[in-house]
Amino acid sequence: MKLDKAETITLQEMAINHRFKNSRRRATGLLMLARGDKPKVVCEVLGVSDRAVYNWAHAWRLGGICALMGGHNGGRPRALSDDLVAVALEIARAESLPQIARRVEESQGQPLPCKIETLGEALKRGGFTFKRNRFSLKKSATSRSSR
Repeated sequence: MKLDKAETITLQEMAINHRFKNSRRRATGLLMLARGDKPKVVCEVLGVSDRAVYNWAHAWRLGGICALMGGHNGGRPRALSDDLVAVALEIARAESLPQIARRVEESQGQPLPCKIETLGEALKRGGFTFKRNRFSLKKSATSRSSR
């Protein structure tokens, strides 16, 4: 694997300064491959599978730095469908989270497929914010004397 000077500098900066550990690891792996290390050595040093190292090299060849920095598309599917979130966003404009959940359940004719907190997170992604109720301690009218 050959890198030009600009690519090497970019990967070195990414290996040191990128905010995500996985991206730093990928950049380090590609730098190791570019200096001539075997994929087996790279996977042992970085603690990843040899398949991962081959995937990094393949992604680099296809899309460069953008392909290397891309996130993963795996994980659990969303508990709330886009339609359900849209209904919740319409209701959220005027009500509190428990009322929103109740109205969404009524409009869909089924219980929420998740916790109420998950609905709250989906609404936050949609641009809504919720304030928590706080109980504040009132300061007494008389000041305490220092000892």
